[in-house]
Amino acid sequence: MSVEFQSSLNRPETLQSRLNYLIPRVCSGSLPIWPPDVFCLCAAVLQSSGAYSLVVSDNPPHGSIAARRKRAAEMLKIGKAWRKAVSTSRSIPAQLNKWWATVVQHRSAPLSEIGTCQACVLAILNLLAASDEASAGLGLFFGNTHVSDAYEREAERILFESARSKQGATLCKTIPASKGRVLPKMHTPQSGLTIRSLSHNIAYTYSPDICPEWLSAAVDTKHHGFNLLAIPWPMKVEPRQFRSTRSVGVSDVLSPHAYGLFTFEPSRGPSIELVRQLLEEARRTVGEVDGIIFPELAMSQSEFEHLAQEFVSEDRFLIGGVGTPAIAPHRCGTNEAFLQVGVRLSETGNMKATFAQKKHHRWKLTKPQILQYGLASTLHPGADWWEHITVGGRTLSFVTFRPWLTMSVLICEDLARPDPVGDVLRAVGPNLIIALLCDAPQIMSRWPGRYAGALADDPGSSVLTLTSIGASTLSKTLGGGPDRGRTVALWRDAKNGAKEIDLPEAASALLLTLSVEYHSERTADGRGADKLGGYPTLSGVHPLYLKEEAL
Repeated sequence: MSVEFQSSLNRPETLQSRLNYLIPRVCSGSLPIWPPDVFCLCAAVLQSSGAYSLVVSDNPPHGSIAARRKRAAEMLKIGKAWRKAVSTSRSIPAQLNKWWATVVQHRSAPLSEIGTCQACVLAILNLLAASDEASAGLGLFFGNTHVSDAYEREAERILFESARSKQGATLCKTIPASKGRVLPKMHTPQSGLTIRSLSHNIAYTYSPDICPEWLSAAVDTKHHGFNLLAIPWPMKVEPRQFRSTRSVGVSDVLSPHAYGLFTFEPSRGPSIELVRQLLEEARRTVGEVDGIIFPELAMSQSEFEHLAQEFVSEDRFLIGGVGTPAIAPHRCGTNEAFLQVGVRLSETGNMKATFAQKKHHRWKLTKPQILQYGLASTLHPGADWWEHITVGGRTLSFVTFRPWLTMSVLICEDLARPDPVGDVLRAVGPNLIIALLCDAPQIMSRWPGRYAGALADDPGSSVLTLTSIGASTLSKTLGGGPDRGRTVALWRDAKNGAKEIDLPEAASALLLTLSVEYHSERTADGRGADKLGGYPTLSGVHPLYLKEEAL
């Protein structure tokens, strides 16, 4: 190894090298005028240096309540002025340039030592707070008459177009998503201290292996309710639908490291007539239905497309677990969540958008599960069996339906295995997470309840898990115990706890009504006395019954 190369390895990263990595030569010029770009610069420095933790130390802006309120008011005022300046192509507030000058003055400081410079840390924290205040409401009203100014319209355009790129959604204008990403934000964690604790309106995340997709289907409404038709299809699952596609060391006498790959053959999907009758029954019960949800592996892609063509409108979305079986020995199957939503646009008419989100982690069937589901006739219980699906091209979809409701979808294991989507999910803090499962009964003591509880605690998301009645009743409690096979859904939110949801005998679906509660959320630096986060709560469960001939 040359002396020069070894010296470069030992050279500490500086504030300047980190900032210039994100925007080349940014330390040689004036402050970027685009607030999300500035937010990304500041958050990346605070994150990588650990200096964000100083926000609650003896350094400013920590101080008396009066001092924190004064600073919060100043950040809000500067943020609004900054936003107006961007919208009208005028000069940004002078205070922003003063803070940037302080940062540039310390550009040669090692990144690991930034925390020792009080003036520099305070300037970075102030720039981050002001850019956050300047970005209120971004990402909620694409193509809608609610969009209030040129800055918001441009931000919505950037978000919409980037979401359809290979790198995924971001609000940044000049920073590639592979280096850092800024997204709209719905919840600010109220416990713990991370970079996520410092903003209300936009979120920083570094996630080059995740491609977030973002769409706003919201209208300018204060409607407090949201009705979901949850259809736990299929009604029956047989052990023969699980079959081996490849095995290593699996025989009458197993080797110590035996494992295999399995695939699941989905049942025939629900008929259009069945869904139509359930939808009509739901309308008779509560009025309009905002969304229809099917669990994991409920249908094929073509069946989903036929249902979407029939039932998706500008006021109703469809979510379905879609799968295809693997073909032994080399062709992988698929396990995806399909989401189609109608979007009401103010100028160009209406559109429909479809998201196809692959499952991020394979299901691993072990001996207890094989016995629990009665699969020993097709899968040897002495081996571990991995789901034979593709997992590449990881995406994560966010859709805004109300100003208080941004939703994301996960598939089974993705709820329990937070990497790699966990950072993005917690950064955004969607109000509602829907997890599609092919799983045993959804009782609170099992794994879905534990992981739903973690997301309810931080970032504060409400979580709905839904499995099929077929998979749930296939599962049998080992060693006896009560039969909970009709507990097909679980609700968990941050304010009211958990609720197990049963599908009564003879019922075909569940109609779930959500309402919103608003609760104050403050950032770790004390901003947000009037900032309210929307918390969806479960306010109604209505079983739906059909005549036998409709099934």
